[in-house]
Amino acid sequence: MAPRVTSLLCLGLCLSQKITAPEGTLPTPSIRAVPSSVVPKEARVSFYCQGPQGSRSFQLWKDEAFLLQINTSREEAAFRLQPEGLVAAGSYSCRYWQGSYWSEFSAPLQLVVTGFFSRPSLQVRPSTMVAVGETVTLVCQELLSSGFLKLTFFLLKTGVPAPLQHQSPEGKMASFTLPSVKAEDAGNYSCIYSSKGTNKGSDPSDVLRLEVTGKKTEHPQGKGKKERQTFQRQAMSPHLPGFRSSPHSSLLENELGIILIVTVSCVSVFFLLLCLLVFLCRRRTQHRSSCGDTHRRSSDSAGVPQSLCLTSLPPKETMCEDISKRIQLETQSIFPSGL
Repeated sequence: MAPRVTSLLCLGLCLSQKITAPEGTLPTPSIRAVPSSVVPKEARVSFYCQGPQGSRSFQLWKDEAFLLQINTSREEAAFRLQPEGLVAAGSYSCRYWQGSYWSEFSAPLQLVVTGFFSRPSLQVRPSTMVAVGETVTLVCQELLSSGFLKLTFFLLKTGVPAPLQHQSPEGKMASFTLPSVKAEDAGNYSCIYSSKGTNKGSDPSDVLRLEVTGKKTEHPQGKGKKERQTFQRQAMSPHLPGFRSSPHSSLLENELGIILIVTVSCVSVFFLLLCLLVFLCRRRTQHRSSCGDTHRRSSDSAGVPQSLCLTSLPPKETMCEDISKRIQLETQSIFPSGL
């Protein structure tokens, strides 16, 4: 008789687990994790399941398997898990008993345990200091390869128990956008990643402090870049608006330009005349040499003295002196001594 009673009790308990209220009859409960749904290894976590007034019992489930049950008449039940035993990464949900039925399960809560992989990096664009209404992008990137083909990235904020956003991109980097930031968006941010489909995460990234001001401010990097570009444009073109030059400096520039042109012209004429003088002297020397050879051969054959040829031409030194004097006279006529 005793075994039959035990069997009936077990059957009743098993059937009671599956007796759920018709859809929409009972409100759906909610579940939250304290201190957060992202915790380090060996952390103490408490799950709070909240239902309507008049609930008599609450159950906690992990990965679709029954875990714990608490009988209470309160609207919320606290399941405190010890790190040595039940705290583990996974998907948690809860439900409550009211009247003769169990409610629907709450939305699943993913508990991610960190410390299994190396930390990622977190960067912000455009700056860590932004104005109200601007758009901020936080980029989380895996630094050391974990060997996983698919990663899920989580954006965390200090003081918020659940991740703000999560993504499962194709690559090893995720971009989280905060559109039209408000003053309450200021705070400390970090990020982690995990293998897609698991709840074992990496170490958190370094904390990034985001500050939100009340008015739009020009970012220091952009301001410096604009100032450098303006300075370069003014340096390349002194006639741009905003570039002032004194009358004295303009007059000095004109005088220097005239002096430079005159100097170059003088040097060019001097070298041209010098080349002409050398050319004429060389031609004169070649002519005398050829004349001497010709009359020498003719005098040897006809008995004519060589002095007849030599006396018909002026000496070499006299020819060069005449040309030099002509060059000096022409130079003085082109460039007066008062210049």
